[in-house]
Amino acid sequence: MRRVIAGLVATVALSAATLTAQQAAPAAPASDQPSQEAAAADDNWKPDEIKNLTVLPKETSVDDVMKIMKAWNTALNVQCVFCHVGSVGKPLSTFDFASDNKKRKETSRVMLRAAMDMNEKFKTIGDEPPEVSCATCHKRSRHVDDKLPAEAPTEH
Repeated sequence: MRRVIAGLVATVALSAATLTAQQAAPAAPASDQPSQEAAAADDNWKPDEIKNLTVLPKETSVDDVMKIMKAWNTALNVQCVFCHVGSVGKPLSTFDFASDNKKRKETSRVMLRAAMDMNEKFKTIGDEPPEVSCATCHKRSRHVDDKLPAEAPTEH
């Protein structure tokens, strides 16, 4: 179980680091600094404990859960309020993360189970099996594009 958690955390961290590096933005004007500092402080907020874990192992640390959630935010280009009960623009400390009142939260659990299952099955392929993460399909979009391109890729 520890290998699954470590593999999941490593995959999520790598995906988040890659996606974050790809979206490096220019520095904001000095007049925006106070609001950016407040946003950064809220981005660093984390709960004292994690409640209502149903797919991730119960012993997953708060820091690991926060890394995983931030990677999912990046992979789907959404904020916490997409799956969790809270209000846009309000501090994360006011959110009810344990609530199951949003259908998207259960959808994410189903998708996480599917990704974990695929990664477990891919381990049988060989020395360097492919790894599936949210970003594999979502590519910074909350909707997966399930249409094939108009033409097949050309061989080089």
